[in-house]
Amino acid sequence: MAAFLEVNGIELPCPSTGLGIILSDAVNSGRNANAEVIAEKVGKTNLKYNNLRWAWLTKDEWNLICSVFENFFVVAKVWNPLKNDFESIKMYPGDRTAEVYWLEEDGLTPKNFKDCKVNIIDCGII
Repeated sequence: MAAFLEVNGIELPCPSTGLGIILSDAVNSGRNANAEVIAEKVGKTNLKYNNLRWAWLTKDEWNLICSVFENFFVVAKVWNPLKNDFESIKMYPGDRTAEVYWLEEDGLTPKNFKDCKVNIIDCGII
């Protein structure tokens, strides 16, 4: 079975529930003399994976997720509801956040994390 999310060819752990898939259109708009909205879609519909979340991860799993975004721009294989299929698109991450859940025996080094999150956003490149 293929991974639900692949970034730069690396399969990431399956996320927890709560993922929001957002479709966003850029619009060049204004109003005419009758105050009617005159709008034109600009470019393609962009995709955002909002609240991509893992309830609990080991430090190695969280490190993998953080490290795939180290160079900022990535190629992510994601499911696109407009195509009803997976596609590979250039994306970038939002903030990566996690809460330390458990420490190693040394009492200093994180061992596990909870509520790990990242948003990934379509760069809009056609």
